[in-house]
Parts: sequence; structure tokens; C-alpha cells
Amino acid sequence: MHKRLGVAKADGTLNQVEGEDVRVVQAPSQEEAKARKLRKRQLQKAKKLRAEPTSKQGVEPSKPLPISPSRVWLMGFVVILVSVTWGGIFYYQEELAEARIKFETYVEPLKKEATLSLTQLTSLNMTVLNEMWNEKITSALPSILSTESVRPGRELRNAGYRPKHPVIIIPGFVTSALELWGGKNCSGAPAGLKGNFRQRVWATLFMGSQMLLNKACWLEHLSLDLDTGLDPEGIKLRAAKGLEAVDYFLTSELGYLGYEVWAKLIEGLGDLGYDPNMIAAETYDWRLSTPNMEKRDAYFTRLQARVELEHQVHGMKVVIMAHSWGDNVFRNFLHWMEQEDKGWADKHVHAYANIGGPVLGVPKSISTLLSGESRETVGMLQQFMGDITIPQKARIALFRSWGSSIGMLPVGGPNIWGNRTWSPEDTPQMAAAGISYGPMIQYSTVDEELTAQEHEASLLGRVQNLQSLLPSWAAGNRTTNHVETRKPDVCMDVDEALEVLIKAGGPQFQKHVQSWGAIHADPCSERGDKGSAKRHFFNPLKCPLPNAPSMAIYCMYGIGSPVERSYRYLHMKTSKAKAQAGSHPEDVESDAVDWKINQNEKLPDVGLEGGILTSDGDGTVPLISTGLMCRHPQGWHGKQLNPHGVRIASREYVHEPTTAFNDYRGGPKASTHVEILSNALLIADVLKIAAGEVLGDSITSNINEIAAKIDLQADLRPEDKTPACDTGSTAEAPPRYPQHRMR
Repeated sequence: MHKRLGVAKADGTLNQVEGEDVRVVQAPSQEEAKARKLRKRQLQKAKKLRAEPTSKQGVEPSKPLPISPSRVWLMGFVVILVSVTWGGIFYYQEELAEARIKFETYVEPLKKEATLSLTQLTSLNMTVLNEMWNEKITSALPSILSTESVRPGRELRNAGYRPKHPVIIIPGFVTSALELWGGKNCSGAPAGLKGNFRQRVWATLFMGSQMLLNKACWLEHLSLDLDTGLDPEGIKLRAAKGLEAVDYFLTSELGYLGYEVWAKLIEGLGDLGYDPNMIAAETYDWRLSTPNMEKRDAYFTRLQARVELEHQVHGMKVVIMAHSWGDNVFRNFLHWMEQEDKGWADKHVHAYANIGGPVLGVPKSISTLLSGESRETVGMLQQFMGDITIPQKARIALFRSWGSSIGMLPVGGPNIWGNRTWSPEDTPQMAAAGISYGPMIQYSTVDEELTAQEHEASLLGRVQNLQSLLPSWAAGNRTTNHVETRKPDVCMDVDEALEVLIKAGGPQFQKHVQSWGAIHADPCSERGDKGSAKRHFFNPLKCPLPNAPSMAIYCMYGIGSPVERSYRYLHMKTSKAKAQAGSHPEDVESDAVDWKINQNEKLPDVGLEGGILTSDGDGTVPLISTGLMCRHPQGWHGKQLNPHGVRIASREYVHEPTTAFNDYRGGPKASTHVEILSNALLIADVLKIAAGEVLGDSITSNINEIAAKIDLQADLRPEDKTPACDTGSTAEAPPRYPQHRMR
């Protein structure tokens, strides 16, 4: 309701104005008037400044901030992450739709029953409601959307298992972190690593940024000295310590953004009742040869002290769990301890779980050291990423500097790995197709890089590989014809292939093979009496297991995943390759290398893809390497290599992955080389061993049939001790074959 307007008099009374219905207006105070004028002037000044050019104020126009390399890398990572996420949703839309239908099917009845009074709500049995949720809702979701996971440790604890033996973890090749303890500024590089003290240059996101943005300097720091196999001058990398160095790969300061390595197994131990006082990870620099591990870092001495300490503190013998190359490391350690203190293992080690160990080496080490290639680098996407990030010649130089690569060369000769026409692993389908695993390398010599016709065929093969990565509706009609540009004209068995590798590596490389390897092709390398383990890598076919009758060895490995077994090569004898052979690796184009896998070789029915013939294994190590010594009567079940009766048991795990949408690592039944560490069945087995249970054999593969076709006696026979080998010599070993036979 309005009041009549009044005019204020001097005495404060009002004169009423008739006929108008208006509000009363009170004059502002003197202070309020001044404040209003001040605000008005400020607004006018600000408006004037905005209207004037910045140059009149003496201020330079603002420039966009420069984008640092780390920001570029981060933006790229975000783009890739978003693309993969949306691509996965788009690709798996049918599975999402199915999950949604299941979800709604179970939710609708619950929604109808959800209208409850306050009295009914307080009387609900929450345990029953929680069980209903887990049974009806969680089971309808893909596992990637569910918080539930398989926990073998909890199940075993509920079944009455308890911690008994302390556990020591020995990680494998490339799966544990390396820290920078001494770096330098590299010549010609945009930035050095000198100011990155204790940054993890391997197994973290920092590694990825350096690989992309500071490649030359990163490679220089990751390489070892080609003469000594130790630290290059001015550079010092050391293994990160503790469980945090082995549980996840590709970590960052923000948390675990990568994927688990030992994490699931450590979690299982924790669920069973273990804590950090009963679990230790003895990490090491996985680039080093086993002798250099003791020479530089006293690793064997430290491992001995750790085992004895755990035994003393807990009053129980230790269980060792080693993965991949860690198996070679621990068996060499046992041989070293047997030299130092006979019977030491029997006193301190209860059981040894060898998880995916390459006991007899891996064929892919030949291709990696010869041409810097493997199935991971010749595959469609990985090839482009590999050649872009690390040129082929640079990869070869890097791998040849690592003594561990030499230690993983195939052990044993043609009696184990096969000859030019036969292999114990050959299948009837391969025999019908005239193909064998026996020829480790088959190659054709070419005088030019690639003819126009071969180049066109190569591009066609790459397009077909790209199509194979796409869903069926996007790829259209795929062609799976056998693409082959030329027939191999030379076949080489394992010994001949290794001779070619030694020749390509040069005298210094041969010297390292003799000390750090155990190959049959070099009489000095395969010897069992080389001398002290402080200087040499030992041959499992020549050196017996330790005097430890109360110790058990469990051979635990995956099967059912294709693994590299033999190769089809092109021998590139070009003037361009010869001219660039001595150049800096960064300047050599990938098509100018002397040896290159012939990616056009393809026969999927027998496992020949991209010039690589695959056999059964865990995706990295073939079955004949992981399983033969544990099953062959002349191997670790024989008196010559197991004179004291160490108990041997084999446990196989079939690779049964779930869909990538449910679990991109394959799920709890995956058993490829690294994923087996998250395999629920394997975790349950190693927890039972740690709890004191004795396990027997569990065999699914045809390893017994393969073993029956092999006579190990020729490889086990003691070598001729005259003349004695001088592993410090660089003289070439006498060739076993005068020439390679044509196919």
C-alpha cells in the first residue's frame, strides 16, 4: 500500500501533496552521496581503459603461453585416453546393451518393492539386501564396471590356510623400475637427464615422456657400456627398491595408472595374512648379465643375506618366487652358493616357484639381437610405434649392450630345438604343409631394398593387418590369401642361426656370449666348468641342481598362447645398408638394415604370420623352454642333473582370457607371460606353497609327448676339456657347419 508523498521542511515535518499516490523518498546522507560519486568515477575510468589500446598504457599485448613438451605429451595422452574410451563404448555397444537389459530386468522388481513405510524400512535385514544386490545386480554388470574381484587369498584364509614361510620375490625382465642416480646432459639432445635425480626412467610415465621427447638422451642412459656391460661414463641407473618397484608397471606421481605385475599376488599374500615383515622384493638391474649383477651391485651377496635374515627372524625356511628372467638369475645364484657353501639351499630354502622362467632361453632373443625385431615390433601398430620412437639400428645397439639379452639366447642344440627339416614340436598340419619349427631362421638374399612389386605387397599386408584390428562391420570383406614375395633359399637350425648372430655382433659380442650365455653353437659358451659364477653364466644342461633334497622346485607356466618359434628373413645386401652400417644409429633408416623379418610371409593355418612362425607357450617363452627340463627323464628328473633328489613338480595354466571389455588384461584365467602373475589359480597355488602345502603335477599340454621325442644325452655329455676355453679371447669359435644347405 502506497503512502502519500511528503515534502520535508526544515523542522523535519511533512507537507502533503494532494492527489498523488506515491512512495516516500528520503534524501541520501552526505556520506552515501560521496560514496556513489566515487564508484561512478571508478566505473568510468575502468570503461575508458578498456576502450583504449594497450600500447597507449605502455603494456605489451599479452602473448599466448608457450606449450611445453610435457604439456604436449599430456594433451596427447588425454586425447588417446578419451578416444580409446569412446571407441571401446562404441565397439562394445552390444555388450553394454545386453548388460543394461540384465540390469533393468533385476532392478524393476526391486523398484516395485522399494515403496516401504518407515517402520518397514527400519526392520529390513541389510545382510539379505546386500546379498540380493551382489547376486542380482553385480552379476549383471561387466566385470570392468563391478567392484568385485577374485580374491584367492581370502578364500584360502576362510578355508583355514595361514602364513608360514617368509616370501622373497625376484622380478623378471623389464617389469621392475630403474632409477636415475647419475645422469648427464647429452650432446645434440634438446634436454639432458642430469637434473632428474631418482626419477624412474623405466616403468613409469616419465619413461614414456622421455622416449617421445628426449629419445636420444634416454637411449644413451638406458644403454650399457658395449665393452664392459656396466655403467657408461657419467651415467648410473639402479634398481628401485621395495614392493613398490614390482607391483605395477607405468606408475606416476598421481598413482598407479598402468597395469599390475606382482600387485595381485602381493594382494593375495596380504589377504592370507602376510604383511611387509614377511614379504620382500629383491629387485635388480635387469639389463645386467648375472656375473655383472654380483660384480657391480653384489646382488648375490645381498640375496644370500636377505634369505638368511628372513630364515633367522621367522624361524622358517624361505619360499622364493621368481618370474621370467628372474628364474635364470636365481638358478645362477644357487650355483654360485653351491660353490661358496655346499648344502646352503637345503638349509635355507623351503621351495622355489619358477613362474614362466625361460630355462632353455627364447628364440625371440635371436631376432631381437640380430635385427631388433620381434612379434611386438613387426605387428601393425607396434611396428610404426617402434620405428618412430626407436629406430631399428638403435634398438639393436641397445639390446646388444644388455647382458641379460645374451643370457636368454636358446640353450641346447638341434636335438632340442630341431634341425633343418624336423622339430619335436611339429604338428601333423605342419608336416602336411611342408613346414617345421626346426629351421630357426630361413632367409632370402636380396640385392635391392624392395622391388616395386614387393613394396606393393608389403603395403597390402599392412592394410590387411589393419583390417584384422577392426570390428567385422568396419573391415568389410577381409582377404586372408597367402602373401609371399619370394621363397627362402637358405635354412638354418638353431646353431647356424646363432653363428650368424655372433658374426653380425662382432668379436666383442662373441666374447660376451662366451661369458654371459650358454649357447650350443659356441663350445666355450656352453661349457659347464667355466669357473667362478662371479664371471660366468651357467648352462642348465651342464650344471646340476644344488645339494638340497628337502627343497622343492615348482615349474609354473602358461600354455595356449602363441609364441615366437622361428623366423623368415630377408638378408638385405644393399650398397645403402653397407654405407650406413657404421653410421650413428639415429641416422640409419629402418629399411637399410642388413637383416629384416619378411613381413609378407603368411600362412595362418599353421601359425605363420608376418614372417614369424608361432608355437605353443605363454606368448613370450615357448613350452619347450618352460616345461622340458621339468618333465624330461634326463632333465631335472635324472640323476646327472639332479643327483641329490630335489623334488620337481610341474603346474600348467591354460590361457582362458575374458573379453577385452570385461578385463583388458585377460581376467583371472589369463596366463600369458606377465598376466600369469594375476592368474587366480596360480596365485592360489603359490599361496598354498607359502602356507606349507605340497603340490603335485598338473599337466594339460603335450609336453610329455615332446619330451619323448628328444634325446638330451648329446647336450648333457661332458665337454672335451682340451683345449681349455679362454672366455676373454675374441677369437672366432670354429663353425659347426661348413656352409648352409639350400632348401
